[in-house]
Amino acid sequence: MTRRQTAPGGAIGIAGAGRMAQALGRLLFQHGQPIVVMASRSRSKARRAARFVGPSVRAVDLSQLPAQADRLIVAVADDALFEVAGTLAEAGMDAGMIIHTSGVWGPEVFSRLMEQGVSCASMHPLQTVANPKQGVEKLPGSTFAVAGKGKAALWAKELVKLLDGQVLTIKPLAKPLYHAAAVVASNYIVTLIDAALLMMAKAGVSEGQGRKALEPLVLSSVQNALKRGTVEALTGPIERGDGQTVAAHLTALKALPKSVQGLYRALGQHTVQLSRKRGLSKAQATQLEELLEGKAG
Repeated sequence: MTRRQTAPGGAIGIAGAGRMAQALGRLLFQHGQPIVVMASRSRSKARRAARFVGPSVRAVDLSQLPAQADRLIVAVADDALFEVAGTLAEAGMDAGMIIHTSGVWGPEVFSRLMEQGVSCASMHPLQTVANPKQGVEKLPGSTFAVAGKGKAALWAKELVKLLDGQVLTIKPLAKPLYHAAAVVASNYIVTLIDAALLMMAKAGVSEGQGRKALEPLVLSSVQNALKRGTVEALTGPIERGDGQTVAAHLTALKALPKSVQGLYRALGQHTVQLSRKRGLSKAQATQLEELLEGKAG
C-alpha cells in the first residue's frame, strides 16, 4: 500500500456518515482539526456527510482511508464496527491511530489492526444525538468514556479536552456494563415516557396534552435524583407502602399491552428494593412484591 506521507498528528479521516460521525466531524473541523476525508459503505451518504462536516472534506471509499489519513475516527453502528475494522486491516493499515465511538466495545475489536502496528482506543460520547445539528450543540461539555492505552488513548483525551468535555476512564472489559447503564439512563427514559403517554391516552388524554402535563414532573424527578440521590428523591405509592394503589394500577393496566404491564411490574419490583433503603417495612415490602409478581389474590 502507498501511504500518505504526513507528519505525526496529521490528517484525520472519519469512517461513518451517520449522526455521530457528522456531528463529531463538524465540531472537530470547526476547532481547526484537519478532517480531510469521510467514508461510508454508501458513497452518496459519505458525500452528504462530508458537505455537512466542512467544505474541504472529501468522500472516499472505506478501503481508501488508510492512504488518505494517519488518524481515523470510526463512528459507525456497533454491528458494522467489525466489518469496518476488517476492511481497514485488509487495506493494509499498519501505522497511525484509530479511535472508535462505540459504547459497548473497547479497542479489542481492532486487535488485528493493533497487531499490524496501529494504536487503537475507544471514545464514547455519553450524550444522545438525535440528529447531526443537535449533536453539534450537545456534544461540547459532555462526558466521554475512554478505553485503551498508548497514543490513541492520549489522542482521544486531547479531543475530549478540545470539546470542553470530561474524560471517564473505563476498563475495556467493563464497557458492556457501562453502556447498559447509559442505555437505561437515556434510551429507556424515552421508553418510560412513551409508556406513560400510552397510559395517559387510555385515560383520555391526547399525546400533546400528555407531553405538556408530564414535562415538569419528569424534569423535576430527574433533577432530584441526580442532585439529591435516588433514595432521597424517591416518592410515590411504593415508597409509602400503599398496596391498594398499586393493586388499582395493576387492574387498570390490564387494558394496555403486556409490554407496558411488564414494565410497570419490573420497575415496581426494583422500586421496592429502593424503598427499603428509605425505610419501607419488611411487611410492606413483602406485600408489594407479591402484588407486583402476581402472587397476591
